[in-house]
Amino acid sequence: MRKLSLWGQQLSLILGGIMAGVFLGELGLHLGGIKGLKKPREPVSFDTYRLDDPAGAWSLNPGASFEWLGEGERSLIQANKDGLRDREHTKEKPPKTFRIAVVGDSFAEALQVPMENTFWWKMRKQLNKKCSALGDRKVEVINFGVQGYGTAQELMTLRQKVWKYSPDLVILAFFSGNDIINNSKKLEFYKRRPFFLYKNGELVPDMSWLKMSPEEHDYLKFSSVDYLPTWFVNNSRILRLVRKVDLDHKKRLLDATEKERFPKNFQEPIEPVWKEAWQVTEGLITLINQEVKVKKADFMVLIVSTGYQVHPDPIARQSYMKQFGIKDLYYPNHRIKSLGDRLNITTLDTVPRLREYAEKNKTCVQGFPNALPCEGHWNSQGYEQVGQLIAENLCDKFKAEP
Repeated sequence: MRKLSLWGQQLSLILGGIMAGVFLGELGLHLGGIKGLKKPREPVSFDTYRLDDPAGAWSLNPGASFEWLGEGERSLIQANKDGLRDREHTKEKPPKTFRIAVVGDSFAEALQVPMENTFWWKMRKQLNKKCSALGDRKVEVINFGVQGYGTAQELMTLRQKVWKYSPDLVILAFFSGNDIINNSKKLEFYKRRPFFLYKNGELVPDMSWLKMSPEEHDYLKFSSVDYLPTWFVNNSRILRLVRKVDLDHKKRLLDATEKERFPKNFQEPIEPVWKEAWQVTEGLITLINQEVKVKKADFMVLIVSTGYQVHPDPIARQSYMKQFGIKDLYYPNHRIKSLGDRLNITTLDTVPRLREYAEKNKTCVQGFPNALPCEGHWNSQGYEQVGQLIAENLCDKFKAEP
């Protein structure tokens, strides 16, 4: 009994010491003004995005409306009844209408600018206003772009959403800055998305994301302490500090990973994982082309520029290439163009037009005052130029029609 009592005393001392340490820690953090990071009541905003989209894992909620405060211009973002960042469209194509479907990532969704400044809005207006070769037809453009999507999700979007609208032309916006990484389960940081893998020489979908939780999807905003009750976390300075340290570490890890990987998008792949990523990417574009042909529609790959490819200062481009050992800053563009030539796919590279415009006007066509200069997404000038480029290309094709 005496031995048991001694153990009890020791346990009490240990627990008392822990409680005293926690109390002093909480008091010290409070007096020091160190607040840490609170746990939100909802880890993900379900009013804006849904996380169970069968095509891409996430997409705008039908009818979602919110103010965009991130990179770019401050504007009101609205989704239509089908969850597209676009005006309303009927499933049935109106008579005498040439319907274009745009699939892509954040360059197509274009949250950074008002809808009236996007390339797909601009090209529709220019075609309908200036292209007499259309005759009595009108052009309608439907935007299926969603930020963060890779080519795999765009193929799923084509299968599950686009064909319901019976488009005459499908435009795939391909961004070499991250689409190759997005298409690789080994390279992509966010695993909660559909992937395609080669099995027995064929690309097959990997839908294991369906078994992952929203917390795993929002990896950068979810900490291990978030499994604890919200009230408990938010009323503890220690847990809030642990949460902040954990999330800051994840952010630094992602930034370091992206900084290391981004230049490899412009280099001929040497590592097996990058060779495989390119193989899957080209295979996905090939699949999209095949499915578009089956539907008797036309197909175009729009090659989206990266910031340094269209930087207005040639010296800045050369410095960037030298810094990362890049021999050809346009390697991915040439590779996609070669794929298009082999498969008889129309490819339209935005780089020459944007680079010429940027150099001539000594201005950035990508980037915004509230973000990195000359990097990031197209600004209104960039979208204007891309809209004109596509409209001119399509109008020439209409003129060539028999």
